[in-house]
Amino acid sequence: MRPRSIVIAGVGGQGLLTMGSLLGEALLRQGYRVSVGEVHGLSQRGGSVVVFVRYAEYQPSPVVAPGEGDVLVGLELIEAARRLHLLSRSGLAVVNDFLLPPPAAQKVPSREELVASIGKAVKSVFVEALPLAEKAGSPVAVNMVMLGALAACSRVDVSLDSLRNVVAARFRGAVGAVNVRALELGYEEALKKLREQVQD
Repeated sequence: MRPRSIVIAGVGGQGLLTMGSLLGEALLRQGYRVSVGEVHGLSQRGGSVVVFVRYAEYQPSPVVAPGEGDVLVGLELIEAARRLHLLSRSGLAVVNDFLLPPPAAQKVPSREELVASIGKAVKSVFVEALPLAEKAGSPVAVNMVMLGALAACSRVDVSLDSLRNVVAARFRGAVGAVNVRALELGYEEALKKLREQVQD
């Protein structure tokens, strides 16, 4: 198989590195060779961050070249739009419907403009992750919601069960329960959105 490539884009403080680590661990448990790399941006709070996860039957390079990505997981609309060039023509964007303007930005596109632009450029699934994270028990669990949404889209060889097992092993007690619930809610919401797209 050719390497499969996932791009996770957002800003520092959203838990992108945790997402990449958990996804990589789940893929390793399924027998794949995995490379995880933070290549661009700063992982400080508010800075632009992109994490690459690539896997294959042999050890792949950790870098996703433009036009090579199979899935883009965007935790914020501006950062998702910024990384669209990394997706292949048949790629899928799974995006948190959330706008966080950069602190020093003079002019920022509206949420509606960004959603329309992303949706026009590539096949997309938009998830309002924050309310789901809060429903699970913590607004910090947005990254887990989006990880669950990724599993629902069937573009990556990882199941909800395998992610659930990895998350439960990494986080214990109440934190683990919140994160597992956030995964499940993200999975359910993305499935619902995908069904609506088919009906349309």
